[in-house]
Amino acid sequence: MIITVANEKGGVAKTTVAIHLATWLAREGHRVVLVDADTQGSIGHFLDLPPADDLAELLRAVMYLRPDRRPGITSFLHQAPNHPRLVVLRGHHATDQVAAEMVTTPGLPEPGQVLTQALGALIHNHVHIVVDTGPHADSVQAAALAAADHVVIPGIPEGATEAGVLDIARRLAAMRKPITAVIPTKIITTSKMHASTIADWRATDGLGAVVYYDPPRGLRGLPRRVVWGELYSHAATIWDVEPGGKAASEMDAVIRRLVRDCRIG
Repeated sequence: MIITVANEKGGVAKTTVAIHLATWLAREGHRVVLVDADTQGSIGHFLDLPPADDLAELLRAVMYLRPDRRPGITSFLHQAPNHPRLVVLRGHHATDQVAAEMVTTPGLPEPGQVLTQALGALIHNHVHIVVDTGPHADSVQAAALAAADHVVIPGIPEGATEAGVLDIARRLAAMRKPITAVIPTKIITTSKMHASTIADWRATDGLGAVVYYDPPRGLRGLPRRVVWGELYSHAATIWDVEPGGKAASEMDAVIRRLVRDCRIG
């Protein structure tokens, strides 16, 4: 199963959601691969791994080498420290170069097919794959959307990030692919603007109940908290920084709903 986390805007908590989904699943006993398709390489920092262009090298192997000449998938994967069932496919600066090559090199399959071939061994072995995409609509993001079984869109309910949510929704509609979840992030729960924007999302065709904001049932997306900004500097998840705290409880509620909607047993 491939779960892609996407938005065309940066700073909306894509990486935070992807890492917490992946580590939550790993803690529950699932085998998980976390793919960093963002040139910033933030996942490596979060999990205390040095940056590397493993994703670019894997995609190029699929793009340019015969199947019998390609290295095995395990040579591109690295164990996440402190998470025994989680491995990482790191991305960094070369991801941008590969994104360009995927659309300019003659004779290549569609980007989604390239990524599906690259991850094929993991898919066939029933590994859960979580893909964190970059903040731009390039061919690597398009590949991650096309290959996904489920798409998760985090977004701050204001300004430019609202457009990012709706742009991804439109692109998926063109592919006839559903959205599994829209997760409002960094919400100010007392803000009328935020409440109004979330209401607009829930009233939009194709979104509705997939917007994770339902206060009567205790689901409030991910409200704005200092801790979300601090996690990157700690290079650790909320489960490690503030176990049992309010922010950890909020993240747990979001991930549990997401796992249920993805039908992960």
